[in-house]
Amino acid sequence: MIRFLHLADLHLGAEPRTLGPLASSRAHDYLDAFERAVTFAAAPENRIHAVVIAGDFFDSAVPSTDTRRFATAQLKRLARARIPVVVAPGNHDAICMPASIYADPDGEVRKLVYLAVSPNVSPVTALTLNGEQVSFYGMAWDPFRSRPPYEVFQCDGTAAHHVAVLHATLENARLADLHSRDVPLNLDGLATTGMDYIALGHVHTQQEHYAGSTPVVYPGTLEARRFTPGEVGERYLVVVELERGQRPRIQRHPWNRRTVLTESLDLDVEVLDGEEDLLELIREKYADPDTLLRLELTGTTPFLVDPDALSDRLSGDFFFLELLDRTDLFDTSLVASWAQEQTIRGLYVRKLQDRMAVAADDEERQCIELALKLAVKAFSEKGGH
Repeated sequence: MIRFLHLADLHLGAEPRTLGPLASSRAHDYLDAFERAVTFAAAPENRIHAVVIAGDFFDSAVPSTDTRRFATAQLKRLARARIPVVVAPGNHDAICMPASIYADPDGEVRKLVYLAVSPNVSPVTALTLNGEQVSFYGMAWDPFRSRPPYEVFQCDGTAAHHVAVLHATLENARLADLHSRDVPLNLDGLATTGMDYIALGHVHTQQEHYAGSTPVVYPGTLEARRFTPGEVGERYLVVVELERGQRPRIQRHPWNRRTVLTESLDLDVEVLDGEEDLLELIREKYADPDTLLRLELTGTTPFLVDPDALSDRLSGDFFFLELLDRTDLFDTSLVASWAQEQTIRGLYVRKLQDRMAVAADDEERQCIELALKLAVKAFSEKGGH
């Protein structure tokens, strides 16, 4: 039996600038997740015989000096533990990019891994792991030299196990539409390859498919990259066991230290008298210092929602919080009462109501709503005058 880690989409060196001053801290999370995976692999009790990385090991084909040094240090730890690493370049760290980290055959990273360099799927290496021969296959996609269909390849030789490592888009994968389709694959084609396991990368959510009896697996990211459906919630370290005559076994270990969530809070179904009530409701439902939360507020409230002020007050309750105000002031009793006044304030609200009634599209509606929210804020701060 052999056991290996299936990793992909580590994106070492990524720094999510949408997080502002927290970007560098989040960038460290990606490094930490990989370092902990290396520690797991190197621990004798986990019996890991190899590591495969199915693309986007790095966020850029030309990572920074610090990122190169970090990756090299981790690969050397695996080398000292006698754990080989098989890498297929992805679209972010493509070997065909100018000055790619993989382009130099004498580069330190390249000397520490078995790298797929062919523009179409070909044998990468054959290794003896735990007394059994394993053949690895992979490709380095090149827009000028790679040729579809990419799932037309066959096992080569009589090894005990055959493993393909590809950065590609399976046509029926969940959330595949969130990713480019430069290397499309289909299960019918993959079922003819003779592989025992097909390790994919590119789609960031962990999922398992089958090409006949062959597992076709995305491990997902170890730490989420974005606020997208495929990256919310738990992330996993994937361990694969291959044993002759047995169905491959896939183990998932919860791995992320921070969790990305996207939630919606309907204020129509909550009893809220003011901002303090809303503040406590958000804390009660979601507060966690290791959560990155994008929260959409919908419905109507009897008070003005100030997302910036709320975010500032809640900053200590989350690693990162983004509030999206989708509440509708036009339906509140406050604005309705103002619209009945024979005042400048009442005239202003009625004019906005008239414009809202003939708004051409959602964009225009949002602009009118913003004007009303700013007016409510100004009127409230000046005591209604």
